[in-house]
Amino acid sequence: MTRSKLLVTCAFAAILVFAGAPAWADSIPVQNASFEITNSLDQPFSGGPYNLGPIPDWTTTGIAGSWQPNSLEFSSIPGGSTIAITNGGTISQILTGNSVLANTAYTLSVFVGDRLDGVNGNYTIALDAGSTTLCTFSGNSASIKPGTFVNETCTYQSGSVVPVGDLSVVFSSQGTQLDIDKVSVATPEPGSLALLTAGIGFLFFVARRRKLQLPVIA
Repeated sequence: MTRSKLLVTCAFAAILVFAGAPAWADSIPVQNASFEITNSLDQPFSGGPYNLGPIPDWTTTGIAGSWQPNSLEFSSIPGGSTIAITNGGTISQILTGNSVLANTAYTLSVFVGDRLDGVNGNYTIALDAGSTTLCTFSGNSASIKPGTFVNETCTYQSGSVVPVGDLSVVFSSQGTQLDIDKVSVATPEPGSLALLTAGIGFLFFVARRRKLQLPVIA
């Protein structure tokens, strides 16, 4: 193989690899995913103004609402300046028009925070389809570094038979405050894993063939 042909072949293989790299973008839309759309934050607090709901585009039960915490509570906010809070309640959203596809992975992601003043406790995040729970993750925000957020996830892999109903996300607090931000539900782009495998395999084939053609130096 000539040098020019080898370069062209390698370039083509590289395009396959990079084009086929899995894209874990927010492929399923979540409305008001970072809670920046709010009603009036009319409740004063030394840690930043808040309200007790409702949260636009979300359904809440119990005590829940929007909060713009300041540096007395968090060093930074993952998705803007506003987060969602619930004390012993739930925050949920039905992702209308998005049902489970066969043989597909789904990853729910949400940032969970721990206030600097130590108000924390148990919580659960869940991805549902209709009345079926697909995946859950439970934790305690006391395990998070105070004043920061961590990205918590749960993943579901569907089979050939799928549960019925639209996808939904549910966040619940068990008695004490849960602080969340920047929600997403992602899937790999169709065919990306196959393209990635083919690209890597082709690069290996080209490299092996090139190696076999090298002259032997005595």
